[in-house]
Amino acid sequence: MSVSIPWDSLKVRLALAAALFMTLSVTITVVHAMREAQYRAEQAILESNLGVGQIALGLSARVVERQRALSAAAREWPTGAAATDPRAVAFLARQPVLRALFDGVQVLEGAPPGASGPAASTALATRDSSDVVLAVPLAAGGPRAPRLAGMLSLRSVNFLSSAGRSESLGAAQLQTIVADQRGRVLAHSDPSRLSGRIDDDPRLRETLLRWRNQGAPLEPAPWTQRIDEYFIAMAAVPGTDWMVFRLAPAEAMFDRASRSILRIAMTGVLAGLAGAIAIFAAAAWFLRPMRRLQRRALLALDPAQPAQEGWPGGDGEVGELSNVLRHVSEQLAASRGAMEQTLRQMQAVLDHAPTGIAFTIDGRFALVSREFERMLGYAKGELDGDSWERLLLPSMDPLREATHSAFCDGFGIEPELQLRCRDGSLVWAWMQGAVVQGRDAAQHKIWIVGDATDARRRRELLQWSATHDPLTDLVNRREFEHQLRKVVADRRGQPPACALFIDLDHFKQVNDNAGHGAGDEVLQRVAQALLRRVRGEDTVARLGGDEFAVLLRGCSLDQAAQIAEQIRHEVQARGDVTGAPRGVTASIGVVEIAGIYPTLAAVLEAADQACYAAKHAGRNVVRTVPSDGLAGLVERRAA
Repeated sequence: MSVSIPWDSLKVRLALAAALFMTLSVTITVVHAMREAQYRAEQAILESNLGVGQIALGLSARVVERQRALSAAAREWPTGAAATDPRAVAFLARQPVLRALFDGVQVLEGAPPGASGPAASTALATRDSSDVVLAVPLAAGGPRAPRLAGMLSLRSVNFLSSAGRSESLGAAQLQTIVADQRGRVLAHSDPSRLSGRIDDDPRLRETLLRWRNQGAPLEPAPWTQRIDEYFIAMAAVPGTDWMVFRLAPAEAMFDRASRSILRIAMTGVLAGLAGAIAIFAAAAWFLRPMRRLQRRALLALDPAQPAQEGWPGGDGEVGELSNVLRHVSEQLAASRGAMEQTLRQMQAVLDHAPTGIAFTIDGRFALVSREFERMLGYAKGELDGDSWERLLLPSMDPLREATHSAFCDGFGIEPELQLRCRDGSLVWAWMQGAVVQGRDAAQHKIWIVGDATDARRRRELLQWSATHDPLTDLVNRREFEHQLRKVVADRRGQPPACALFIDLDHFKQVNDNAGHGAGDEVLQRVAQALLRRVRGEDTVARLGGDEFAVLLRGCSLDQAAQIAEQIRHEVQARGDVTGAPRGVTASIGVVEIAGIYPTLAAVLEAADQACYAAKHAGRNVVRTVPSDGLAGLVERRAA
């Protein structure tokens, strides 16, 4: 039997609050216990010093043992014998103890390099750098007296190599590293690191930095700390300049403590869950009388369920609540019938409306006219319940914000925008949107939509015709002067610009002899020639009749003159017309838009004068007007 819990009930809320309070108490207790266990585990590890003190004392004992063996042999050294004396060689051959304790024995003349005491260790410069030397004096005689030295190879099996082996402690692998005070590695689990620098180990860099900042003391007392992911312990080997370092990964060291912490956490979680389940079970038991009433109340939303039937009776609070809900259900059924009748009438109107109409609730279509569906290519009823956003383009975010702001302020909107059709195509539409007055007005909206494709096409064509010449598709005089006026007004800080005025030569003879059709063809060929010789940012215009103009942005006077010559050659090459006595050529005036021409009229007059000068010079000529005015006209005649 399923248990339905009314979460909005006061009893359930009290039960939930009690369960949450108990869970919170258990959680705090568990967290505190976990932190205490982890703290105690870490303190135990720090107090153990990872056994580094015992290792240091063990190494010291081994060094002392070998030092005593060397001292005993030194006392028996043949009197007056040098290192190469046969007596010395024979003496060393009779020392099985030294051969067992050392990898090699020899006599050194003077103190070994870097030795600082009778039990000091150092690298022997005349041998492999992986050797360690223990030396004692053979006789009194100062620091240069001969010394009996025992050699320990770092790569052989001896007490140093044994100290560098890794050791398992539970799940943790403890690594021991022995290095001298200068940082040379004497013992390591990785043979390739022997004789290397201990500073190369990134795990020990912070520890070494602290130790050296304190003067690199050779303190036998062990010292331990946690640095990042490792516990690091260190201690000096008494009687030497050696330091022992032990490293253990913190996570592995906490393995046993982690298992204890996990058991504590699981116990707390289980206790909290058990308490919460018990509380909710008790709440469900006490709320059983409300289940039947709840199930019947939910059926009140079903139109097929009779409004008066199925309500539980009884006394007390449950009976009173049942009567109230039955009355509400009867009123709801009456309202539902009236609403359905209204919707049927409204849908009949929408099906025959000659324009697109849509009602939206919370951004979804509630009612849509047939014309609206037809306009966008949808079948009848296909948009019902669908999102309004399905029809809008992603680029309409500013319109969405403006619409929302207008509706919140109680205003309507009348935008013209593109809507996405069912097949993915786009259609231009004019819209009128307004908020439906009443409850939750901001979420209830009405939209009237009409197809604006043809009207927009006519408007765009009209706009294009107002600024372009219909024969050549070039901009007309009005648009050219508009763009030229902007260049003249905004010359400060801008690159230079020039204007070309072009007057066709002998064009009237083409019209008179070959007809106006041939003349129109010549004008179109000239327009194409001009477009081929300029850049995309330049403007080419037909001013009227046989007059053309070009606005060259970011172009110097010399460059403009070269372009003018190219245009002149292009027109001359394409100017022959069958039936005309002479081919069409071009007289071109070039003017630099400089400060001496403060207005549009001044620029137009200078360009016209330059073009007139080209005509007067015999046609098919380019004349330029430099920045010093009309007096500086320069003639460029055709070759």
